[in-house]
Formats: sequence, structure tokens, C-alpha cells
Amino acid sequence: MLYYIKGMIIHSGEDYLVLDNSEIGYKIFTSLTSIASVNVIEKVTMYTVLIHREDDMSIYGFTTQDELKIFQLLTTVSGVGPKLALGILSSIPYNQLVGMIGSEDITGLLKAHGVGKKTAQRIVLELKDKVDHTIFLKNAGSGIQVRQDNKVEEAINALISLGYIRSEAERIVIMVNDDSLNIEELIKKALKCLLR
Repeated sequence: MLYYIKGMIIHSGEDYLVLDNSEIGYKIFTSLTSIASVNVIEKVTMYTVLIHREDDMSIYGFTTQDELKIFQLLTTVSGVGPKLALGILSSIPYNQLVGMIGSEDITGLLKAHGVGKKTAQRIVLELKDKVDHTIFLKNAGSGIQVRQDNKVEEAINALISLGYIRSEAERIVIMVNDDSLNIEELIKKALKCLLR
């Protein structure tokens, strides 16, 4: 029904953004990756899906079409609803998730909030042939080559020196990393996300 909504971000919450479009505020549930990639009072395009349940209608949206596709695939897995799919995408950036599914990394999937061994196995079993391997090939490097990227490693070390644990620092830095950011901007963006 809704493919995307363009508008101004007027508020961000723990797992949602409020987007103003023509003086209507849309509450869009989204991942930490999407929340970290936008700023309040910034005009954005959110790629969306309207999920209608017997007692609820909710909009889920993401800043990239690829993340929306992965979200929609996750919700096709038996036992994975939209809230769990969102929790998974907030724990593991979608590009890494695609890599984990493609490489059948059950242990990696267990790091996602709310995912047990059986759910991780179902995700791999039901999606390994469905994931768009072009997304995997295009994005897998950002998850696999983290150790080789000095900027990312420096940002992680900076967060560790500020008292954050390594796994949390790695997750946030990888999630907010963008080639256009310099080291200072990357650290600031990661801190902003951590302080929400």
C-alpha cells in the first residue's frame, strides 16, 4: 500500500521515527541502523510497509530499499513477526545479516535480540535461497573487512577508551559507518547513537 514516505524527521524514539509529511506525523517503526543514519529536522525518504493485524496497523520503514527487503524476508520466516524482525535488524546491520544467512552463520544470528537457536536455524533454512545475493556481494565487505579498515578500528578503540565494551562499540561503529565520514564524524555519529 505505501512504498515510501518523504518528509521531515521531527522526533526519534528508541525504535521509531516520526516523519512529518504535509502536516501529518507518521510514526514509523525502524531499526537502529536507520535511526542512526538520519537527524531530527532532516528531510528523508523512508521505504515503508504497512502491516495490518487484527488489532493494530503499523508502518515499518527504513532508509534503504535493501533493508526493507531484508525486513520483509524476515517476516516470512515462521515465528518471526515484525517486532522480532526489527529487533534482529537493530542488533545486526542488514548487510551483515545477509552475509550471515548466506554463510549459514547460526552463531552470529544468536547475537540478535530475541533469537534462539531454533529461530536462527529457521531463518537460515528458510532464507538462504531467498536472500538477494547481489546485496550480499555488494555489502558483505563492510562486515567482513572491519579489521582492515583503520578508520573503523580507530573509532572502535576511541569508544572503548570512553568505557564502552568492544562488542557494543563494534556494532554501533559498523552500523553508522559511511565512507563519506572522517574519523571524527564517525565517532560523533556513533556516540550520538549510543547516547539515545
